[in-house]
Amino acid sequence: MSIFLPALFWLGAFICVLNFYLSFLRYPIFLWRGGRKSEYKWTSGAPYIGTLFVLGGMSSLHETRWILIAGLILILIDTGGPHWFLGSMLYQWITRTDENVQRKTP
Repeated sequence: MSIFLPALFWLGAFICVLNFYLSFLRYPIFLWRGGRKSEYKWTSGAPYIGTLFVLGGMSSLHETRWILIAGLILILIDTGGPHWFLGSMLYQWITRTDENVQRKTP
């Protein structure tokens, strides 16, 4: 077996976990360590890359059940993935208010 696809899987796993950390864990840890909200700098992860790398690595490693399960979990927590984008757009559309909707004037 080539080393390229397993390396691609583990690189994608790192990016997926990094995206999750940047989205959900970094800010609470910053505040817990004594930081102030005004000092915090938001950063973005790597969109789509983690999910694509994990899927690419899983293409050859899918025979191993734990790799398949780990890959699916990694894809689910990857906040830079397309499913998170679609989910956030759907959430924004559902929770919009009349004030946020621009009206066309005749």
